[in-house]
Amino acid sequence: MRVPTAGAVLLALAACRGDKTYARDAVPSALAPAVAAAEAALDAMQKQLAGRLGEALAAGGPLAAVSVCSEQAQSLTAAIATEHGVALGRTSHKLRNPANAPRPWLQPFVDRALTDPIAGPMVVDLGESVGVVRPIYVAGPCLQCHGDSAHVGADVAAALHRAYPDDRAVGFADGALRGFAWAEAPR
Repeated sequence: MRVPTAGAVLLALAACRGDKTYARDAVPSALAPAVAAAEAALDAMQKQLAGRLGEALAAGGPLAAVSVCSEQAQSLTAAIATEHGVALGRTSHKLRNPANAPRPWLQPFVDRALTDPIAGPMVVDLGESVGVVRPIYVAGPCLQCHGDSAHVGADVAAALHRAYPDDRAVGFADGALRGFAWAEAPR
């Protein structure tokens, strides 16, 4: 029996909802300008957030990184979204910040995160706009705040609990799917 790929399953889910979902390398040319705009915003967000987190980790360790995430990440993302003229964010099947709850078009990706996750970027034709979603994977330094209790120090766990009382974004292993970065660009 042939097992469907994540892309095939997502395409079937999207078809049921009426959306058109494409692997990044199979996007129709009519969507290309919106996809390019979404990807530029995603690249900027990834670069700036990773840069700030790297600086914080180098200067003050994981406690400083918690501060960047809890005090700067949302406003930084909003500024990049405004600059690029898109909606932009991050979401996960294990949320840390409730402000990162998935938009409806992202829900199928989140629902299948543990059983059949996407391996690369996907594009969703939303009619008036185009959504691009990219998986985010855990890297070694992420484990200081997102790993199991053996990797998260007591002081970091306390800071996370103060910033995110309902935090579920722990218990990840190196290389695990952490969540998704997404952007919506007008057509």
